[in-house]
Amino acid sequence: MGDGSGQHTAAGVSPRQFAPFSTATKAWQTCRELSQFQHLAARIRSLLSDDTDQALVRARASGERLVSVMRLGFISLFSALVLFYATPETRLLELGLAAVAMLYGAGMFALALRARSRWISWLTSALDVTLITASLLLYAVSGDPLAAVTNRTYFEMYYFVLANASLRFDWRLCVFTSVLVIAEFLGLTAWVTHHWDLSGRFVPSFHALRMLVLFGAGVSSIAVARWARHLRLMVGTDHLTGLSQRRPFLERIDEELQRSTSDRGSLSVALLDVDEFKRFNDSHGHLAGDRALQLLAARLRKSVRSSDLVARFGGEEFVIAFPRMDVDRAVRRVNELRMELAAVPIPVNGQTFHLTLSGGVGSWPADGQDFDAVLARVDERLYQAKTAGRNRVLGPRGLLRAVDG
Repeated sequence: MGDGSGQHTAAGVSPRQFAPFSTATKAWQTCRELSQFQHLAARIRSLLSDDTDQALVRARASGERLVSVMRLGFISLFSALVLFYATPETRLLELGLAAVAMLYGAGMFALALRARSRWISWLTSALDVTLITASLLLYAVSGDPLAAVTNRTYFEMYYFVLANASLRFDWRLCVFTSVLVIAEFLGLTAWVTHHWDLSGRFVPSFHALRMLVLFGAGVSSIAVARWARHLRLMVGTDHLTGLSQRRPFLERIDEELQRSTSDRGSLSVALLDVDEFKRFNDSHGHLAGDRALQLLAARLRKSVRSSDLVARFGGEEFVIAFPRMDVDRAVRRVNELRMELAAVPIPVNGQTFHLTLSGGVGSWPADGQDFDAVLARVDERLYQAKTAGRNRVLGPRGLLRAVDG
C-alpha cells in the first residue's frame, strides 16, 4: 500500500530508510580497498627492501668479484680479437675502443675488490650496458650507421651483461639491467634510423626478432637470479626462522675476526634469549611457539644492519655479531632490539601476547682472544640478566649493568 507519493516499496519501506545501510556498505568497501592498497604497498616495500641475510650478502659480494674478473678477461680477449681482424680503415677506432674498455675493466675490478656496497652492482651493470651502446654509437658517428644497428658482435655483448647480472643473486638488478638494455638499444636504433636513410639495408622485422630474443634473455636472467637466490638461502639457513645456522655463522665470524685483526678493530657479540619460552610453549603449544620464534626472527632480521651477523643458536636463543662497533654502543643497540622484539604482537587463538628477552653483550678482544672465549663471557652475562629479573641487557661495565628501558 502507498500514500500516493510513489516513494514506498512493495514491502512498505521507504528508500530513505536504506541510506544508513548504504553508507555503511560504502564505508566498508572503502576500508577494504584501503586495506588492499596498504597490503600492496607493504608487498612492494618488501620486494624493494635490502636483504639482511648474511649468506645472501656474502654471495652477492662474491658474485660481484667474479663478474669483475670475467669482465676483465672478456674485454682482454675481445679486444685482442677485434684488433687482430680490424681493417686498416677501422683499426684506429678499434684501438681506441679497446684502450677505453681495458681501463674500464681494470677500474671495475679494483672497485669490486675494495667496495662492498650493494649499489656497486647497479652502477657496474649500468656502465656495462652504456659502454656497449656508446661503442655502437661510435660506429654511427664515424660514418657507418648501419653497423651501429646491425653489428652482431657488440649486440651479443648485451647477452653477456644480462648473464652477469644474474650472478649477483638479485632479480631486481636483472630487471633493471634488462630494461636498460632494451631502452638504450631501442633509443639507439630510433636515433640512427631518424638521422640516416637505411632503406633497403635495414630490415625492421629482423631487428624486431633480435629485440624479442633480447627480451627473452632478460626474462631468463631474472628467473635464474630468483632461483639461485632461493637455493643460496637454503644453504646454511634455519628452516624455521630463516636466520643463519650455527656453522655458517661461525665461519663468517672467523672472517670478521681476521678482518678486525688486520684493521685493529673490534667485534661486539650479543646473545638474546626469549624469557620463559618453555612456559609459553607448554601453555599454548609448540605450533604457537614456532610462530613466535618466526615473528621475533623476522623483526630481528629487519632491524639489524646489513653488515651485522644474525643466527639462531638453538632453541629460543639468537646470537648477533656487530663488526666495527664498540661494546658500549652495542649494549645500547641490543637494548633497542630487546624493546623492539618485546613489542612484536604474537597472535594465539584470537589473543595477542608479547614475549620479553634477556641479553648479554661482550666484545673481542676485550673478553677473550678467540670467539669461544668471548661467547662464554657473553653467555655468563646472559645468565646474570636472567637471574636479575629478566627483560634486560647486561654488558661488561660492572657485574650487573642493566640497560632496561
